[in-house]
Amino acid sequence: MHELEVLENREIADEQHLLALALGETTLSAEYGVPGQYVQLTVGEAKPAFMAIGSAPGRDRFEFLIRRSEGTAGLLCEVAVGGVVRCSGVMGKGFAVERLTGRSTLFMAGGTGISAVRALIESRDSWPGGSRLYYGAKTPSALAWTDLFEAWQRRGVRVYATVDEASEGWNGHVGYPVQIYAQDPLGDGREAALVLCGPGPMCEAATTMLVAAGMPPDMALKNY
Repeated sequence: MHELEVLENREIADEQHLLALALGETTLSAEYGVPGQYVQLTVGEAKPAFMAIGSAPGRDRFEFLIRRSEGTAGLLCEVAVGGVVRCSGVMGKGFAVERLTGRSTLFMAGGTGISAVRALIESRDSWPGGSRLYYGAKTPSALAWTDLFEAWQRRGVRVYATVDEASEGWNGHVGYPVQIYAQDPLGDGREAALVLCGPGPMCEAATTMLVAAGMPPDMALKNY
């Protein structure tokens, strides 16, 4: 495994850390060519954990969104800047990005699934008209990378952030991502594509709705 220096490690949403690792002289940047790919990370003798790369290909660092929990994920959240994290080679097929060309893309992300979706959104300077992101979290403070929403919208992706439980001062959407989509669904899905990263029931419901609107079933894309 590669030993990578920690450049950033900070909480950016409830119990979720942004972990940034310098790639240095490794081959990892060259290995990572498709958004949605992943690696295994570990510290000390902890069992390696699979983590989706949350930054777009072509950079000199990998970024991850890690939910604090017991075990390896919790240990990763504790590594100080300047410390070392061990990283495997890049794995997985990632999203079939070539199939998205010219299609209005609907991104559906739940929880830390936003990590792989962020990598895909930021891999292109612009997205076709009508592209949308539906991103759900439990509460407003559990939404990660909210500071990037405006930049994603400038790339042509309209952002619909939604929560299960609204808190005081929250003026956004409340409900699951598919419920928010259902409030303004596509009338014709024949030229649409669906990118999915999140809970199984969300992915299944979104696929059913888009296929019913005319989207070819094979245009529901996952990163595994």
